[in-house]
Amino acid sequence: MSELKSKKFLLSFVAFILLNATLYLFILIFNNKVSFNKFNYYYNAHHYISDERILGKNFKLTNALAQYDAQWYLKISNEGYPKNPKIATLNDRRMDGVTYNFLPLYPALIYVANLFFRNIELSAFIVSNVFLLVAFTSLYYAVTKIFSENIAIKTVFLLFLFPFAIFYRSYYTVGVFLFLLVWFLYFLLKRKFFLSALFLSLLSLSWGMSIFLNMYFLYILFLEVKNKKLSFSKAAILGILLSIPWIGWVYFNYLQTGNPLYFYLMRQQWFNAAFPETLFHNIQAVLNFGSQAFHSFHSSKIDIAMIIAVAFLLFKSRNKLPKELWFVSVILGITPLLIQDTISYSRLQIVSFPFFIYLSQVLNGLSYKILLALFIVGLFIISLFFINWYWVG
Repeated sequence: MSELKSKKFLLSFVAFILLNATLYLFILIFNNKVSFNKFNYYYNAHHYISDERILGKNFKLTNALAQYDAQWYLKISNEGYPKNPKIATLNDRRMDGVTYNFLPLYPALIYVANLFFRNIELSAFIVSNVFLLVAFTSLYYAVTKIFSENIAIKTVFLLFLFPFAIFYRSYYTVGVFLFLLVWFLYFLLKRKFFLSALFLSLLSLSWGMSIFLNMYFLYILFLEVKNKKLSFSKAAILGILLSIPWIGWVYFNYLQTGNPLYFYLMRQQWFNAAFPETLFHNIQAVLNFGSQAFHSFHSSKIDIAMIIAVAFLLFKSRNKLPKELWFVSVILGITPLLIQDTISYSRLQIVSFPFFIYLSQVLNGLSYKILLALFIVGLFIISLFFINWYWVG
């Protein structure tokens, strides 16, 4: 762990903490420079805890960071998943059965923190910021070991200061997901399959984006067995380890609702279409880029521009990244297009850290500084819209 004792890391870590403190201070001072979006608040979001500004109270940072899906995580963390839910429709503003759409690892962590802090918003704020710093440290270490410390420094600042990285500071599972993803891939590259499978198994309880990562890991195990680098019995044990948390989640759904796939039914409340209709719809949306709104919930120029940017980066980075990192970027880039419309595509890509490694490889000196400055400005601006109930990713 000498990489985390270096002067460069310590300076980077302190600088990152100061930048985050500056961001929070900026939000506290300038939150009213963007108008509160009452329409989105009342008609496009569910609420477990009311925004205190609606109640005529002053702005509160931990309260304002609880945007959109964060409300579901707060409810699950505080009350758990409902037993025998009676309301299973997203259109009903009462938050009941649809909570099963959200996987349990992140809210479980908030629940544990709340045993000590006794304030669910404060607990969520602490958990998200702890994982922000833990993911920063993990990514720094992994990239240093695989590439170099200079690449690591550039990567962590580009990723965590990316304009849509405000979600790492809100109460979303992205910080936990990134932390687990970094270590899954690090141990995969080191061919430490047990540890890789362990982190991937936890990914399955963090975010639905992991479904095709499991298939990719099993394919790698198949190749290892085929090339006689891994015994079939060890591969089978790894497969069992990979499936245990997911089987537990399915069984929990059965105990709570009587339907082991209840979480899947609740997922359909967000997206009525299924593959391949979703893919055709998204291709059409890309082709109709000019007619899309600049930004909206289910189809926008920003998300489509991100799709195009991801395709470009995948093409350019194909020979610059280790194949495992590149294939995972492909999976993370394609998965949302297979299972839903373009909503949240910009947010879903902030965990695809190989893209930021590639940018750190090809950008040097002035070009890197310019991009980083643009990212920081974008993050600060988007943050003001985010905390005022504008959908930003």
